[in-house]
Amino acid sequence: MAWRAARSLLVLHQQLQAGAPRARPPATSTDEWGLIGDAAHDPTSDHTPHNFPGWGNDIVTAADFPNRPDLGLDAHKVLDDIRRSRDPRVKYGISNGQMFSSYGVRGYDGWTWRPYNPKNGDKHFTHGHLSVVGDARADGTQPWQTIGAGSAADSTEDDDMGASFGPITIEREGVTSLTIPPVNGGVADPRPAWLNFCNDTSQTYGLRVWYSTGNESFAPLPGTNGGLLALRSGQRFSQMLPDGTACLSIARKAIDPDGNVVEPTADLKPFAGHLTCAIERGAVRR
Repeated sequence: MAWRAARSLLVLHQQLQAGAPRARPPATSTDEWGLIGDAAHDPTSDHTPHNFPGWGNDIVTAADFPNRPDLGLDAHKVLDDIRRSRDPRVKYGISNGQMFSSYGVRGYDGWTWRPYNPKNGDKHFTHGHLSVVGDARADGTQPWQTIGAGSAADSTEDDDMGASFGPITIEREGVTSLTIPPVNGGVADPRPAWLNFCNDTSQTYGLRVWYSTGNESFAPLPGTNGGLLALRSGQRFSQMLPDGTACLSIARKAIDPDGNVVEPTADLKPFAGHLTCAIERGAVRR
C-alpha cells in the first residue's frame, strides 16, 4: 500500500533534528522517529494510513520523536511549546504520561494538559507523539513554534509572498478555466497548492472539476467522485492539487433528487448562486 505522511509532520522531524543535532540518528534509532505504525497498532490509530474526503487517501497523521533531554531534545518541552502556540494543524500531543488536545475532553478545556492512561500502558516517557488534523491544514509546511524553527525555515522556505489568490468567481454558464503556475514545478515559483470551495448557501452546488498538467489531456481532480463534486450547504472542500497542475476546468452541473451530480436538463438546472474558489499555495521550496 502506498502511503504518505502529512507534510507538517515531515517538517517537524526535520526541524527537531536541526534544533537538536545530537539527537539525530544514529544517536537515536530511526524507529524513535516513527510515522507509520506496525501491525500491532490499533487500525484506528493516527499512525495508520486513512482516507480523508476532500484532502487525500492513505495519509498518516501522527509522528513520534525521541525524548532525549541528554541530547538536547526534550519531547515534553517541544509539545508544550506547540500546545502554547495553538497551531491550527494540531489534533493532540502525548508525552510523559500526559496529553493535550485542541478540543475539550471530559472536563478538560482544549489546549490543557490532562492525565494519559492508555490501555496498553505506554505513557510515552521515551518519546513524544503529535497527531495533526485530518484535512489540508496538516500539509502546511510553516515551521512549528519550538526548537529548530529558524533552521527548518531557512532550509525549506525561500519566499512566503503571494502564497494564495482568490476569490475567483465560478461562471454560472459555460466553463471556468483557470491557468495557474505549475504546482511544485514553476521555474521561478515552485509551490504546492490546494483548491478550496466553500458553500455558504442553503442549496447544493453540482460541479465538474478537472485538472491538466498541460500534456494535452484532462483528468478528474483527486478527492472528487470521478471529477464530480456535490458541494453541500455549509461544506468546505479543500484538495491538494497534483504536482504539475497548470490548468483547472470547472463547470456547474445539476443535482438530481437523490443528491447525485448529473448533466443539466430542461427540468434539472444547475444552482445559479454566487460561488467562488480560492487557490491556497504553500511556501516556495528550492
